[in-house]
Amino acid sequence: GQGQPERGRRMPLLDVGDHSWDDGAGEGQHHHGCAIAAEAEKVRQRHSMRRLHGATDKFAMTSGRKGEVQSLPMDELASVVGTSFTSDGKCSYGRAGLDEESAARRLQAWGPNRITPPRREGKFVKLRRIVFGGLLNMLLWFCVASELLLLFIFPGEKDALTPIIMATAVLQWITELRAESSMEELRRLQGNDLVRVARYRKSAAGGEDTPSRVVEVAPGDLVTGDVIFLEAGQRVPADVRIIHCCGGMEVDNSTLTGESMPEPRHTKMEAVTCAPAEARNLAFFGTTVLKGNATCLVHATGDSTFLGKIAQGIKSSRIKSTLEYQIEHFIHIIAVVAIIVGALSLVANLMSPIKRSPADILQNSAAALFAQVPEGLLPTVTISLMIASEQMAKKFVLVRKIDAVETLGCVSVFCSDKTGTLT
Repeated sequence: GQGQPERGRRMPLLDVGDHSWDDGAGEGQHHHGCAIAAEAEKVRQRHSMRRLHGATDKFAMTSGRKGEVQSLPMDELASVVGTSFTSDGKCSYGRAGLDEESAARRLQAWGPNRITPPRREGKFVKLRRIVFGGLLNMLLWFCVASELLLLFIFPGEKDALTPIIMATAVLQWITELRAESSMEELRRLQGNDLVRVARYRKSAAGGEDTPSRVVEVAPGDLVTGDVIFLEAGQRVPADVRIIHCCGGMEVDNSTLTGESMPEPRHTKMEAVTCAPAEARNLAFFGTTVLKGNATCLVHATGDSTFLGKIAQGIKSSRIKSTLEYQIEHFIHIIAVVAIIVGALSLVANLMSPIKRSPADILQNSAAALFAQVPEGLLPTVTISLMIASEQMAKKFVLVRKIDAVETLGCVSVFCSDKTGTLT
């Protein structure tokens, strides 16, 4: 009976501190005991992470059913997310939110609260694509290769195509890099204001946990289960469920819906059939609080947010522009015509009554083929689009891909909703 632990008291996984060591092998066994203790700590940490992932899976299952986070009662929501808040929802006293250790583990397990950006193309990869990509460039480089082969037969000739292709590609490359750098500067201007979060510390000896205190953390460090405080003028840093609000809270959801009209918010539980986008007790990442104050529970971060799912859904392969389709169609016709003309020239030279040397026959056939290739088409198109991009820049429009200017020029009718938003 004396060896039984007290009921409810947490016991260590392995106890290596109360053994009586033999005098002969004390130091070796001591090192062995320290190794066991270190391994036991690793097992404990893995067990904690497994429990954390289990809670995540449980929350994912709950959110995936017909009754989502907007229709869950407060007590069930706190249990599923693995957090706590006061009965009145204000969280201005007592224990609320996550403890600092749990928040750190969740941040390590789930990653920062950021939407994964699309994979950026390297500068020199972009230059290689511009120089060698596209059917027109392939046709021009084929002509360059043929010219270089002919230089061995006719040493006095010069290669005039390569400088044209390279100069045109460098001009387009510089234009697109300037547009991307401007967009990066705009992204940096979007401030990352600190968010007020309720956090508390667990007691080390099994006593009472310390009351929550309001700390300021970066938006990227928020995790599911955090209780945050929002005010008018702040951007919502994650997808949240509103557990308390005052002052007639209103939000601007125009970044998601295109509607510029303010939308009111409340704390009432929504019906099971209510869609998340229509729920009035939710606020979404990227929207703005226009009026009132609120205490909110973070239920989704990063790519799991409503806006993050939209961003992941549009990360598809780049669609060809109308200009690219038109140029490809034109090049197909030119290639067929050039091959036919070159072949006919070769047959005519071979069947001609005037006897020519093989070098003269090859020169005449190659000249007939190259004459059909529009060497000036590439620089003409590129320079025209660059001029249009500069004109758009004067209207405060950034053109990231210069062929998008031509696509915009193809539009004859704009369809707009009642707020004037172009969707």
